[in-house]
Amino acid sequence: MKNMIEEHCMEMPSVMNVADTPDGIYGDDEGVISVQREGSSHEVVAFGADNQLPYVVERLVGANTVMSQDKQFNILAGYGRGLEYMDMATRGEKNPLPTEDGEVKEFLVHNNMKRFFAEQVTDMKYYAFCACVIILNRERSKILRVVHKDACHTRFEKADDHGRIRHVLFADWKNNNAPESIEVVPLLDEHDPWGDLMARTGRGKDKTGQFHYAPKSQTKFAIVCRIPTVGCHYYPVPYYSAVFRDGWYDIYRLLTTAKRAKLRNGQRIRYHVEINTAFWSTRARSKGISENTPEFVQMKNEFMQTVKECLSGAGNSDKLLWSEFDSLVDGKERHNIKVNVIDTSKAGSEYNDDVAEASNVLCYADNVHPNLAGATPGKSQMNNSGSDKRELFTMKQALETLTHDMMMAVHNCIIYFNGWQEKVYPDVPMIMLTTLDKNTDAKEVSLNNDGSNGNTEGNK
Repeated sequence: MKNMIEEHCMEMPSVMNVADTPDGIYGDDEGVISVQREGSSHEVVAFGADNQLPYVVERLVGANTVMSQDKQFNILAGYGRGLEYMDMATRGEKNPLPTEDGEVKEFLVHNNMKRFFAEQVTDMKYYAFCACVIILNRERSKILRVVHKDACHTRFEKADDHGRIRHVLFADWKNNNAPESIEVVPLLDEHDPWGDLMARTGRGKDKTGQFHYAPKSQTKFAIVCRIPTVGCHYYPVPYYSAVFRDGWYDIYRLLTTAKRAKLRNGQRIRYHVEINTAFWSTRARSKGISENTPEFVQMKNEFMQTVKECLSGAGNSDKLLWSEFDSLVDGKERHNIKVNVIDTSKAGSEYNDDVAEASNVLCYADNVHPNLAGATPGKSQMNNSGSDKRELFTMKQALETLTHDMMMAVHNCIIYFNGWQEKVYPDVPMIMLTTLDKNTDAKEVSLNNDGSNGNTEGNK
């Protein structure tokens, strides 16, 4: 089977060049790039060996149907019903309500917080971290804006002797490790961004009891939220990226390429025409043509062209091809011309089970059940009942708690710095599918409305 796959892949090299070879992805140590910005030098930790890793990941995922759909499903599951700033007065009630505070609602509208949250979730699912910049007013008493920064354009400065990353650099690093436009923003302490911000603006002390006065002109600060992964101080290694290292991404690509080549090659030959050698002699005598002459060769070519025109082409479905036959002394038929139809209806089907297996592994890597993403079609496959799928969806959304908790650092910082902690709290209501006997298709569930077990729910 391996030789067959390699043979088909050699016939279609353009397909194999859709994405770079993923071997070793996330497997190389980061290097350091020196960047000059406004007279100061910054040692930037490269994202991947050549600083191009996030763009390679984006291209690899985009070239794979299963992984692309898995990413979309994970983003939708993580988004839930979108971020809400809930009214603190209704916290713990059966139906907690979004805030009606004018100042808070104005902030949410100006910052298009729904889009901001969707962008943050997207980067979390692709790169296991997300970054944003908060912008303060001139007096540095309020946070006015929060701006999402694409993780693929985000680079960390090399940590100091105390292990602290001081700055984050934002730029379009694609195919260019020395971009002209680079934004350098101080990074707030990932463990306590609110306390660090209070200390930098002179409004309070950090968790160590110290002030960290920043120049009054400094009104922009970066906040990074990440999924903790083992041994990664700078850029997290997404768990799904194992498919690039263990070979399953390549297996899926080889199988789909081979199946495509088999389908194309199988459809090129639709008919097999057999012509008795005696037919040419009889036809030549009837036309007064001697064999082994240029006229004889021309006669054969003209006849074969006529047969080809009758059999091939979309407009020849109703044309008629006839031929004579006779019988031998033993009663068997001897055909002058015989047209055999080649069955191409099952071309490439021998790869179906292997493609399904590879698809399931890719879904497994992304923590998506194949039935939820639609990667396991067919009656004989694992098409679970509606109840099973509903439970799978519920389990999937319950697992989003970790991602939401990591992203709440930004919103808690905003709420506490702006003095809204007595009025609102951040929450991500989720969608809970129900059965028809509940007189509703779905209901909204809050995972963080009472600070405890998150079992409050409201009907949709």
